[in-house]
Amino acid sequence: MKILIFFFSLMLLLGNNDKPVEQDRDPVVIISIDGFPADLLWDQKAPIPVIRALAEEGTWANGLRPSNPSLTWANHTSIVTGVHPEKHHLLYNAQLRRTNGGLPITLQASRDKDDLVAVPTLYDIAFEAGLTTAEVNWPATRNAGTLHDSFPDVPNSVGNMTLDLQWDLYEEGILDDMTNFALWNQSNAGKDRVWMQSAQYIIENRMPDLLLLHLLNVDSTHHRSGINSEQGFTALALADYHVGEILRALERAGKRETTNIFVVSDHGFTSTARTILPNNILRDAGLLKVDESNRITGGLAQVVTNGGFAMVYLDDPDDEDTAQKVVELFTDFEGIYKVLVPEDYKKYGLPHPSESDQVGDILLSTVPGYGFISFVQGDEYIVESARHGFSVGHHGFLTDFDEMDAVFVAAGPDLKNGEHLDEVIDIRSIAPTAAYLLGLELSTADGEILFGLFDERFLEAAR
Repeated sequence: MKILIFFFSLMLLLGNNDKPVEQDRDPVVIISIDGFPADLLWDQKAPIPVIRALAEEGTWANGLRPSNPSLTWANHTSIVTGVHPEKHHLLYNAQLRRTNGGLPITLQASRDKDDLVAVPTLYDIAFEAGLTTAEVNWPATRNAGTLHDSFPDVPNSVGNMTLDLQWDLYEEGILDDMTNFALWNQSNAGKDRVWMQSAQYIIENRMPDLLLLHLLNVDSTHHRSGINSEQGFTALALADYHVGEILRALERAGKRETTNIFVVSDHGFTSTARTILPNNILRDAGLLKVDESNRITGGLAQVVTNGGFAMVYLDDPDDEDTAQKVVELFTDFEGIYKVLVPEDYKKYGLPHPSESDQVGDILLSTVPGYGFISFVQGDEYIVESARHGFSVGHHGFLTDFDEMDAVFVAAGPDLKNGEHLDEVIDIRSIAPTAAYLLGLELSTADGEILFGLFDERFLEAAR
């Protein structure tokens, strides 16, 4: 993968003749509020005056269409690469690993960016162009090498920070100590506060040309309490406050009027009152082996799940008999929306198994109202989520469902004022659009530059 990234980087350095002309670049700040559905932007039950004021001041769209699967790391990577997982190859909030080349499957989140992301990112090309780059809690950024300040979204995030930032946040009192206990001892809301204050510190002390900030509490709350819950609205109110604090930091730094700001999400959300246990089904069909503690030990097939999305991995990918049995088991099963095989993947922006070892041999998707869980537990195949302590809200569903649409708001000196885009924007358009604002081109992106966002004076100067 590192060779592939080097190849793409070389292509970028060779360049092309279609880049915007050199100009004074206004900084770009991208704030992602994880799990913020598009339909809550103007829902009056959601107390988010700061974000709504940004939308009225700048531009907002009917929604943002995420990549499949509609999961956090996959879509944060789509935001900064401008491609679907079929090209960047990140499908889970981790890297999938096979045991001795077969089953069982495990997921490892403590991986470097170059192990996870197969194409160049927005911050890569910004760094190569001599711009300053920073991220706080952005997925798939560990040891990126192209971030001047990095507080990555990995299990040991404090231990994997860039050293200067780690020391500065500790001395400033934002981190209680220089170990990951500084986050472990926080609630989900407390973690968002730490990340917001870290972004504030970066803005006020060394304002970068590009800053990425990922807030997570809304997503965590929607998983735990469901969409349209009082807890969910409270979490959105807190996220709105954090956006306001970022704006105040920009004001203190003298950058508020000269910064282009995107407030987006990675996916929407839906309630999941019922949970399907697909590995129970494989176990009882004799396709999956477990020990006395219900730990998966091997077999012919295993399901790895995340919300409304699941992949079936065969111990032998060429085992057509087992593949057919799995398809038959889940076709027309209660709550299942689609059973896809590799020939279907391209339509959904997913890589073929011949292109990536992360993708499964069969894809399962549920309808809204049903989620998956990977556990092997009990004898039932479908259970009531709340009664069994499973999440009552999920994402991960195929983007055929509008519930997965995320929020999109953009405001700044180079963007139109008071504009409503009556469309759902492709998530792949964020990276090339932000690149254009920075005077760059992300030539590997598949998304289109959103020229309809730009103020005419900016376009005239950029052409």
